Amino acid sequence: MTINSYCTVAEIKADMPDSPLYTSTDTTIETAITALIASASRLIDKEVGAMPGYFASSDSDTRYYDGDGSDECVIDECVSITTLSVAEGGGRASSDYTAWTVTTEYYTMPYNASGMGLPIRKIIVEADGGKVNFPKSRKAVKIVGVFGYSATAPDDVKQACKIQAFRWFMRAKQGYQDASANVATGGTIFAQELDPDVKEILKHYRMENMV
Repeated sequence: MTINSYCTVAEIKADMPDSPLYTSTDTTIETAITALIASASRLIDKEVGAMPGYFASSDSDTRYYDGDGSDECVIDECVSITTLSVAEGGGRASSDYTAWTVTTEYYTMPYNASGMGLPIRKIIVEADGGKVNFPKSRKAVKIVGVFGYSATAPDDVKQACKIQAFRWFMRAKQGYQDASANVATGGTIFAQELDPDVKEILKHYRMENMV
């Protein structure tokens, strides 16, 4: 399983042209920042209550969903669907599933998900396509596709990752102390949890079922 990070070392460097890091070619530093980026990406996943790599999904997976006899089925957030098959007779053997055709027998919702930068969240039956509903049975719907929020991290998620990774990088230079001095303001910075700016950026992505 590929678990992608949400930004790169080059993108962090690009944000600080007045820093020595901007022109640095030190591979040791780049390796350290790369590791911090990966850790920040996974912390972002935990913050929103999502699976690892949720904002930069690339691997195909097969998932099953129960049918409830209605003409719609809520699914895990999905970047793209390769095939959708339905066990129309209620069986669960591989031969019991019939492939349905998108736009002919079913639609994905929201309709304009890709253009809006949103994942697919639901499938609905096309009433004029000869299908009526998703059978009321366990594992009635089988989907092969790429699951997650997006194939590439949204700009705000990328920014959150850059902020957190570079904050850790600067803390590492001070021995990962919980408190550090800000020379510019003369104040003291306390760092014991996820950066407040990062939390603010991510709050609208938090899963509704989180407690």
